[in-house]
Amino acid sequence: MSRAEQATNRPTVVRDGAVAHVLLWTCFPLLGAAAGWVLSMVPGWLAALPEWVHALPMVPGREQVDLLAGLDGPVLTAVLSAVGLGAGALLALLSYGDMVVVEVGDGGVRITRGGKGPEIGRDRVGTVFLDGKDLVVLGPDTAEAARERTDHGAGRLRAAFEAHGYRWRDGDPHADEFQRWVDGMPGLEQHAQAVLRARRTALESGDADDCAELRGELARLGVVVREEGKRQYWRPVRRGAVGEG
Repeated sequence: MSRAEQATNRPTVVRDGAVAHVLLWTCFPLLGAAAGWVLSMVPGWLAALPEWVHALPMVPGREQVDLLAGLDGPVLTAVLSAVGLGAGALLALLSYGDMVVVEVGDGGVRITRGGKGPEIGRDRVGTVFLDGKDLVVLGPDTAEAARERTDHGAGRLRAAFEAHGYRWRDGDPHADEFQRWVDGMPGLEQHAQAVLRARRTALESGDADDCAELRGELARLGVVVREEGKRQYWRPVRRGAVGEG
């Protein structure tokens, strides 16, 4: 096997670059330290904190706050700046749980967030495209095999998929098949209608996790759904389809 063939067989990974990590570990800690410094210049605010604030996770209790409130000058500034620095570093660490990594190989695709995500076998990948900021993988039957929000650029993603022979499109090839959902409209069974009603409620309340879970339930019913604002649009899965040429 030639080096070129070996390079092709090796998975292509699209992830956040070094610049993103540097910014993450620079901006959050510095902003936290700056916030601590600013707060140290405002007298009396620590003692005025309501009781419910002390019950929040990672917030010092009343005794610790009273101790800090008794400090002043450079000591208080140093303490609050250090606390802000630590809080910023913690936020930077937690941000890794929201990072998306796309691994594209000859045998399949894996899209993970915070290290978690299923692997999609090559036989389950028909067409790949970006829907706004959502990376969408359609199966050969036009059902959604995966949908994940990402900040990775279209150029990097397209190059990764095309390097391994996957079909990339600049937009949803089935966009004209969607129709706006109206409660009780014909063409949908009652179960799907009920799920769409529940998903409408989740959209109105901003419950992203519930929306994603109900999207999966609709997929099992053979329905692909997308939204524009609070409006839902749907299309049926093409059973027996083999994808686009």
